[in-house]
Amino acid sequence: MKPIGPMGWMLPIFLSLGCLAQGGEIRGWVLSTEGTPIPNAEISAKKLEGQFRQVVLTQPDGRYEVKDLSEGVYSLTVTGPGGQQSVRRIVVVGTPTSLVRMDFRLPLFLTEDGGPPMLAYAPDLNLLRRRLMVERGADPQPIREFLPEQNNFGAEFGSPLREFHPLSSRPVASQWRSSISDALQTSILNARSFFTVGPLPPARVNQYDLSASGPLAADRLSVTAQFGRLWDSGEVNGNVQAPKLEERTPLGDDPRPRALIATLLQAYGSGLPNFPSSPNISENQLNASAPQKIDSKDGLLRLDFSFDQNNSLAFLYSINDYAEDPFELVIGQNPQINARNLALHTSLIHNFSPNTVGRIGFHFDRLAASLSPPEEFLNLLASQGIAAAVPDVDFQADSLDDIGPGTSFPHRQVQNRFQLYGDATYRFGRHSLQIGGGAARVQVNDLQSDHARGTLVFAPDFGYSEIENFLLGRPALWIASSGDLYRGFRNWEHFLYVGDQIQLTPSLNLSLGLRYEIATAPVEVKGRTDVGYSTGFTNFAPRFGFAWNPARGNMTIRGGYGISYGTIFPATYQFARFNPPEVCVTERPAPNLASLFFSPAQLSGNQPRCARRRLSADLVTPYSHQYMLSMEGDLPGSFFLRLSYMGTRSFHLFTQNISNRAQPLPGSPKDKLTTDTINDRRPDPRYYSIAEIESNSIAYYDAAQVSLQKRLSHGLTFRATYTFSKNIDLGGDFTNTASGVEKPPAIGIASSELTSRMEDLKGWSLLDTPHNLSLSYAYLLPSVGPLYGWKSLLLRGWEISGTTVFQSGLPFSVHTADGPGLGNVDGVMNDRPNVLNPSILGKSLDDPDTASSLLYYNPEDKTKPPLFDLNILPGGRGNIGYNVFRKDGTNNWNVSIGKELRFRGAREISVQFRVAFLNFFNHPQFDKPRANLLSPSFGLIPDTTNRGRIARLSVRVEF
Repeated sequence: MKPIGPMGWMLPIFLSLGCLAQGGEIRGWVLSTEGTPIPNAEISAKKLEGQFRQVVLTQPDGRYEVKDLSEGVYSLTVTGPGGQQSVRRIVVVGTPTSLVRMDFRLPLFLTEDGGPPMLAYAPDLNLLRRRLMVERGADPQPIREFLPEQNNFGAEFGSPLREFHPLSSRPVASQWRSSISDALQTSILNARSFFTVGPLPPARVNQYDLSASGPLAADRLSVTAQFGRLWDSGEVNGNVQAPKLEERTPLGDDPRPRALIATLLQAYGSGLPNFPSSPNISENQLNASAPQKIDSKDGLLRLDFSFDQNNSLAFLYSINDYAEDPFELVIGQNPQINARNLALHTSLIHNFSPNTVGRIGFHFDRLAASLSPPEEFLNLLASQGIAAAVPDVDFQADSLDDIGPGTSFPHRQVQNRFQLYGDATYRFGRHSLQIGGGAARVQVNDLQSDHARGTLVFAPDFGYSEIENFLLGRPALWIASSGDLYRGFRNWEHFLYVGDQIQLTPSLNLSLGLRYEIATAPVEVKGRTDVGYSTGFTNFAPRFGFAWNPARGNMTIRGGYGISYGTIFPATYQFARFNPPEVCVTERPAPNLASLFFSPAQLSGNQPRCARRRLSADLVTPYSHQYMLSMEGDLPGSFFLRLSYMGTRSFHLFTQNISNRAQPLPGSPKDKLTTDTINDRRPDPRYYSIAEIESNSIAYYDAAQVSLQKRLSHGLTFRATYTFSKNIDLGGDFTNTASGVEKPPAIGIASSELTSRMEDLKGWSLLDTPHNLSLSYAYLLPSVGPLYGWKSLLLRGWEISGTTVFQSGLPFSVHTADGPGLGNVDGVMNDRPNVLNPSILGKSLDDPDTASSLLYYNPEDKTKPPLFDLNILPGGRGNIGYNVFRKDGTNNWNVSIGKELRFRGAREISVQFRVAFLNFFNHPQFDKPRANLLSPSFGLIPDTTNRGRIARLSVRVEF
């Protein structure tokens, strides 16, 4: 038997950050119905038998704390930052040192992102990556408590990937409360974005919510029921790169490929580029609108049953249906989505004694999703009598927008998760001992495509531009897969933890703990796929923390350390499915279109040579060392100041390595290093490229943060937080599946097989934002003079609240093509060039009027000093680094104004009005410039990552 290892002797020094209670406290999380955190939600705690009222805002991870509470009964009201429905609950603080945990769920009211429902235990990586790497970056958040029951992987960025929240019991409701709310968003009240041409197209979003809660049996059983629906219909405005009029006629000699290209050109519709001629705007830029429809329905039923003072049962059932008919500025641009998220949770809590509490629970979560190319796209070729599947068209230099929804569609998935868990807390003397664990059975039934319809890749090559090669019907690469792509994977996930919070002295708390996790290697139900790696049994996660209040004054010093493990994502381990003999992926450089689409022999797909897609035998679960130190305390004037340092070192993050690349043959003349000889120059002639997911990236993150919070006084409360940080990695971050299916894709592929990963990819992380200033506030407007009657009703009690974010721009890289004289001709696209003027490194490209003068490539223009050259050795790489430029930063104001009217009678009735403005000042946040040197729009900024100002009106009646 192997020894446990160096972690075994660390058991006595474990975990979770203690807290010095100066009074009673209510804390918890505010999450969406899908389990994602909602920052800047307003928590109002009002003591029912007095005038005490305290307002706090949730942190970026959705956490809140209401401190320094005396004994009594409090009404907690939660209102989302964008006008989401408010939730009211009654909470009892029994003693001056009581700690009450209360979590809330709010709908993601009219979010800009939108999207289908995802499982609560697994956030949507596409939405998360878009927020972290496209829209604004991370929300730095110190981990104030390294609790053994929580997995904090990714929490320092405000986005924990593996948080688990057991169902908590609630007191049985004593009276009925109901609410009706409606929210409206219409384009009439919105503003155009920066690149919008002409008037804003019509659009409308409407959402209503109904809820009711109350006792079914006095002091025994209460029920909560909610239903909501959202309709989103109208036109979506956006920008695409579309062919000009003279670029809409195929140029090839063969009539069959010409007919194919003519049909693919129809995907761009009849709209022509419509921006005024400018050196700062691409000649191919088209601003257009397309219809979109979204229908989302949510339902929730909760029962809380109290057997007696020592036993309680909670039951929760929730369901979400989501259907989207996507907008298509280019036919087939987005997939059609139908999804259903279902959750069934229950927990039983038993008080063994005043000092011992136990809980056992069961969670069932299910996600069923279908993402398919739109019918209009699937019928594109059939309408012209071409008997072949419609391929995706990938323009490597982005001269035109790609055609098709992506290579991973159609995608149909059903995930089931059955989880049993239990925990217990035992308080004795100065100790509070916690122990718990859980086991989950995970089923993933999945049909995921990988170039199933084929992909035509066009690039600058053969002496022609990318658009010319498209019109000539000369693709640089054809990728296609054949075989059975359906798989059913099964695996187990287990966790155990133990922790102790110790009050060593009245001013010093210590917390110790250990967490242990196992995720077994998935097994395919019919044995069609071997994932290739084995189960890891060494995932021990020790953690500890302290809270010290010197001299028992206003200042508290906190510190903590812990290890958190990530997960091997389903998209990661399913990468192994695309392998022979069940699946064959073919890669043909410089193919002939006529033979691909019009030859029956080629359509059979029986190819003896295939690409390999595999997982490293050494693949392991990524993990992070996380640590923090903070000093905090009260200041005069109801202010609270916190100074924090936080850092992480993350190891075994996922990247993809591509081997068996084409190499220069010894003694081969240079003119043989062409695209059409790539497969002849691969070292192993049995395969095309060999792509392997490895756990070999390392990430380093350090941040200093200062936070100033003003507790509610004179009607004002706010929090201001500034973070200075640095985040670097080796090509993979904590969200990276390395499978290439997430958007935006970042799979950490080295630009050359002959260079080390450290040399090639070490640089700023894709989510690195050195400077981050965020403000959140709420202000109750004062009344002017004495007001009575209806004047008081209408003019008193208006409140302004909002959030403001200023943040550095995210980094990006520039690249070139792979063809002769343009790249290293090894069969892998997106090579990196040589930089001739290092002074441009680190520059921010944040203005469309100046970006093209800072970043350009035109060897024929002798009036400007050259910035790059493409003299790249075969199989080698240029000298420019990874992620050495930055795009525009964030400057965003979200503001809302609202009022609550209260009518007292036999039943209290409240009516809440709110108007919320997203991007209040209509400030554009520009996307990164086109980054391929050979694109005609290289260095030009094509779009914004945010929308124009959006106004949302909402009303809520509670009774």
